[in-house]
Amino acid sequence: MAPEEILEQIDKQNREILGARSDADRLTQDQVLHLMNTAAMRGFRFGSDTALSLVQSKLVVKYVSDAASNAA
Repeated sequence: MAPEEILEQIDKQNREILGARSDADRLTQDQVLHLMNTAAMRGFRFGSDTALSLVQSKLVVKYVSDAASNAA
C-alpha cells in the first residue's frame, strides 16, 4: 500500500469519527489535541502493521524460493 493510500484511509477514518461526534463544532483545545494524538497513533499502528505484513510476505517468498532451490 502506497503512503498516499494509507493517508487516504486514515483521513477517511478520522473524518468518520469526527463526523459522528455531535459536539464537533464545540471541541475544546484539549479535546482536539486528544483526537489528534489518537489519529496519529492509529496512523502509526496502521503503518507498522503494513510494514510488518510486507516483511512477512517477503520472508515467506524467500523461504519458498530457498526451499525450491534446495529441492532441485
